Amino acid sequence: MSDDGVFLAKPEILSEIISDYATTGVSLRPHLMSLIRKQPPFDRCCPANRLGETNSVRFVQVAGLVTGRQRPGTAKGTVFLTLEDETGNINVIVWPKVQENFRKELMTSSLLLIKGSVETAQGVTHVIAGSLEDHSQEIENLSVKSRDFH
Repeated sequence: MSDDGVFLAKPEILSEIISDYATTGVSLRPHLMSLIRKQPPFDRCCPANRLGETNSVRFVQVAGLVTGRQRPGTAKGTVFLTLEDETGNINVIVWPKVQENFRKELMTSSLLLIKGSVETAQGVTHVIAGSLEDHSQEIENLSVKSRDFH
């Protein structure tokens, strides 16, 4: 094999992560949120590992990859989301009225920013969604599949 003298730049880490997700559905490289955490509006979001430090019923913003959507028949129309950031999972409760206002974001987003309030009960912390913002364009080449249960 001969050297053709062509040198290619090393791919950026984001490109490598996107390629990992596109080919295998997972990545062992840094979490995507760790790469965009310092950019607005994600720089104002509370990471999963700090939600327990936040007072209950206090306003909070969180963001993460959507890894699960559940709408159990026994939940009276409530949707439960699981978001994942670089520090862990975030449990989100979306009441039916909020679903009506943010249906597209709820059903199609890969990366969500949620504004709402923190609620802790019996050692479990949830974010009660007030609004949902789709930021999937930040990772548009990434094919993250959520596990949706209806």
